[in-house]
Amino acid sequence: MFNLIQKRDGRVVSFDKAKIADAIFKAAQRVGGEDRKLADDLASIVIVYLGEKFTSEHILHIEEIQDAVEKVLVETSHAKTAKEYILYRDSRNRIRRATHLSPKETTDYALFVRSSKDDIVQWDRTKIIDALIREAEVEPEMAEKISREVETQIKNWDVQTLTAPLIREMVDVKLIEYGLERARRVHTRLGLPLRDVGRVIIYKNKENANIPHNPEATNLTLAESIKKEYALLEVFSQDVADAHIRGDFHLHDLGMIDRPYCSGQSLEYVKKSGLDLTNALSIAKPAKHPETLLAHMVKYSAALQGHFAGAIGWDAINLFFAPFLVGMDDTEIHQLAQMLIFEYSQQSVARGGQAIFSDINLYWEVPKHFENVEAIGPGGQYTGKTYSEYSHEAQRFAWALFDVYKEGDGSGRPFFFPKPLVHITEKFFKTPGHEDFLLHICSVASSMGNPYFVFDRGETAKISECCRLSFKLEASDIDDARYPWKMRYTALQNITMNLPRVAYTANWDESKLFKQ
Repeated sequence: MFNLIQKRDGRVVSFDKAKIADAIFKAAQRVGGEDRKLADDLASIVIVYLGEKFTSEHILHIEEIQDAVEKVLVETSHAKTAKEYILYRDSRNRIRRATHLSPKETTDYALFVRSSKDDIVQWDRTKIIDALIREAEVEPEMAEKISREVETQIKNWDVQTLTAPLIREMVDVKLIEYGLERARRVHTRLGLPLRDVGRVIIYKNKENANIPHNPEATNLTLAESIKKEYALLEVFSQDVADAHIRGDFHLHDLGMIDRPYCSGQSLEYVKKSGLDLTNALSIAKPAKHPETLLAHMVKYSAALQGHFAGAIGWDAINLFFAPFLVGMDDTEIHQLAQMLIFEYSQQSVARGGQAIFSDINLYWEVPKHFENVEAIGPGGQYTGKTYSEYSHEAQRFAWALFDVYKEGDGSGRPFFFPKPLVHITEKFFKTPGHEDFLLHICSVASSMGNPYFVFDRGETAKISECCRLSFKLEASDIDDARYPWKMRYTALQNITMNLPRVAYTANWDESKLFKQ
């Protein structure tokens, strides 16, 4: 059902089916007709015809309705009524042309608008009305009033071409003047001032050290600014948005509001399934060699980075690589460790030209929940052994990784990614060789600063991917560990409470402090 109709003078009024029926009945009366119900039925047919031709959001013009009436009358065999309707319509048109010399409309001044679709169209005030009703749910009468006031203001300007954003801003000002703040929020245009866009393109992003300065990175920064505005206007309530802006707390990664925060992954999924990415041009079967598995892992991380705002963390990397390392000498394992770290640290070709924000979780011991899990080896096949039988290979790989971290890159600088997270558990201190390994990683920590220490106390496990997911190992978790690809997790959102500000605003008032 249609809601609006545009009159010949440009006014937009509410659609009324009864007026169509009245016009049909009057034409029928002039040729002897007396059936009012038939006129109502014909009006319904006219509406059905218009509904097939236009969407319900379309603002019907009076001429479109009259054309439809003529067509329906002819096709339903009401020739006399159709003829009378056509003659009456024609006579009214001739009278209007002869007696009405209307003032010049805005379009007479050859006014054009550069639309948001990058084309130039002739000025049409009804587009303002349509946008206000469709986007902001403004009442038709108010939408009509605002559109006329904006048009009057434009008439006083000596311009030939306007931009759609400028017109929208003028309408937003009118919405504020009439106290329609909710409508203004919905109708507002998101974007950046010209000067700010120029600064993003020319100067390096100083807010995120992980974003380089290149065209792909500036695309990311500009896109994030739009999504950040959208999040504060549309996703979060006004109270939450205001609290973020005031600094009561900080909502992280608002520029990536359409994705979860971070992801904890298991290499077992990649080992078992191979690489079958959405929209990829090819599918890779499960890896048969450690170098291939590493390539799958890195490519999968790059793909996941497009779906998460924060880090991609991998659990028990040294343990899950272990079945592929059997028979390799120290030089080969060192080379694989070097490949892994360099591949991640040099992936500045992913989202926004960034290096992949990546974490690798490492264990000296075999975690309790993986001890009796059957290991997956080359080709995605089970090896017939449990992971507890691969502890030696896992330890050799962990040691080699920290050898590479200690060496640094080609210039001797620390590797920032992937971040190594060493899990320290009660079992760690009962595992042979733990003292030497601890001295090794502490040496790397003191010289390079990149190791993280994750303390798994009690019957808990943690998966780290910039944030930490800590959970108590229940029977169901132990069961899931038999299928480690099930043990994948995500954090939906990250928020930082501004506790110093709470104390500051409380101003020594403890009751106010704890209330906040």
